[in-house]
Amino acid sequence: MRRLVFDTMVVRALAQVLELAREVGAVIAPVKGVVLSRWLYEQTFDRPYRDLDLLVSRAGFLRITDGVEKRGWEIHHQSREMGELEFTIERIVVEIHAEFGRRDLSRITTDDVLGRAQPDRSTFSFEVLRIDEIDHFFLLVANVIKKAFTYANRHQPEDLERLLTRLEPRWNDLIVRAVSARFMTALRSAATWMVEEYDSEIFARFIQALPLPRRRSLSAAVRLHRRLADRQPKRLASASGLLGLVLAILTPDDPALRFKGLSRLLRRGAYRRFGRNPG
Repeated sequence: MRRLVFDTMVVRALAQVLELAREVGAVIAPVKGVVLSRWLYEQTFDRPYRDLDLLVSRAGFLRITDGVEKRGWEIHHQSREMGELEFTIERIVVEIHAEFGRRDLSRITTDDVLGRAQPDRSTFSFEVLRIDEIDHFFLLVANVIKKAFTYANRHQPEDLERLLTRLEPRWNDLIVRAVSARFMTALRSAATWMVEEYDSEIFARFIQALPLPRRRSLSAAVRLHRRLADRQPKRLASASGLLGLVLAILTPDDPALRFKGLSRLLRRGAYRRFGRNPG
């Protein structure tokens, strides 16, 4: 009963955010738990989730932020540079993302993703944009990468397996898009993680379909970091997390993205060191 009440509240919050998006002229789409629980599982309750995630276009991010402030919804976190906004509607945590996973992880932008999305009138009683399943798969992979290759909520591995299985007829298209997005090293790293940590058969087959790895040293460093992270004492957790973040920033196959990511990490770290908000 509690799960049903929560789900009803989330759907009501989604409807309110979509109404705001229409008012301010922002393009927005729900992602992750609220929709994957309906698209990948027989019963919504088979895939619990804790918040409401949405992607918004970069052009619409400031409009949404201003609209949230005007409606008086409590804002917990916002970063215009990183395209992150977190607030609550009737105790439901809402996260708005204007970057795909994390800024500079790939050439994929939210504008690209939303441009490929299609209207969906079957999931809810109101229309939403449904992003392409390859893009949704990449978004889940990006979440693994940005969390330093060691974090996953308890539903993430199964989400990845179910989505990759559904996408099997489109694996060639998936690989072509990953290469174009300079996302192949990240994709291979996440696939290896699924095989080594979760004995995933579908990912083992998928790895065989991938092009030969080019950045073997980074892949080896990622694998070593994953293996050592759980063994380190708590006093070293901060250093391990920083190393994981650096490795995540280095995963894009585009040198310009790696340079931008490292530069942003150093700049934001310097801001925090001197007690300033990096924004």
